[in-house]
Amino acid sequence: MKKLLFAAAALLFLASCAEPELNIRAATYNVRYDAAADATNGDSWAERKQAVVKLIRDYDFDIFGTQEANDRQMPEFASMLPEYDYIFHPYGNVERYGHNCITFFKRDKYELLDKGTFWYSQTPDTESVGWDANDYRLCNWGKFLDKATGHEFFFFNSHLYWRLEEARANSGRVLVEKIREIAGDAPVIAVGDYNSKPESPQVKDILSLMNDAYAISETEPAGSYDTDLGGGNFVGPANGRIDFLFVSKGIKVKDYTVPEDKRENGHYPSDHLPIVCNLTIE
Repeated sequence: MKKLLFAAAALLFLASCAEPELNIRAATYNVRYDAAADATNGDSWAERKQAVVKLIRDYDFDIFGTQEANDRQMPEFASMLPEYDYIFHPYGNVERYGHNCITFFKRDKYELLDKGTFWYSQTPDTESVGWDANDYRLCNWGKFLDKATGHEFFFFNSHLYWRLEEARANSGRVLVEKIREIAGDAPVIAVGDYNSKPESPQVKDILSLMNDAYAISETEPAGSYDTDLGGGNFVGPANGRIDFLFVSKGIKVKDYTVPEDKRENGHYPSDHLPIVCNLTIE
């Protein structure tokens, strides 16, 4: 009897010493740059910014990557989300940067431990244009501490080149190599607009290291399968799944949702649909 009581007490002690699991509500959202032409149909940034922010708050993103917000949008966008801190890096046209990859994170939940940027090119550690691309494409990453549990994890936010194949086809390999180099065996969430279909070689390269959250969700994925409405198209329908949320092998995906919320005029807040997932790291 004493042995049984001792064993039970030991199990309780070990359970109390075990790290609590970390639950993260992670997301990716290409918010569309502030294009003058969008105003023609009532879709300027000024007319849709409130809807973008409302969606982020309604779905309660903990940490999320955005793509495309340009220099005019970014300060206002950040000011509308005061509960979030952020890291970012600009990218775009070779003559002038204009867009930004921004990772927002709730400051009451996470502490930023480290950050960096690499480029999708033959020389990823140097600001450079890759292969047949004609603009800069990059990934900005952060290493985060969850304040409540003590868990650390990495978050990679990318926007791959869109028009020519060589740059895209090589980018998946670059991402895999840099995740291995930067994060090692630590938990990783990698999000972004990859401008690539699931069957593309670059996505297959990424899947050699990471899991597609859509494929391993423990519950049936909700919302649209496709995420791309087409450049400057705010009415849909979506045609193609080119935005992804990837997770390293040890991360569980509790659910996968593509919100389809619309503005009062029936238009979407952006020309991409976001992805949001509840993740668990043990």
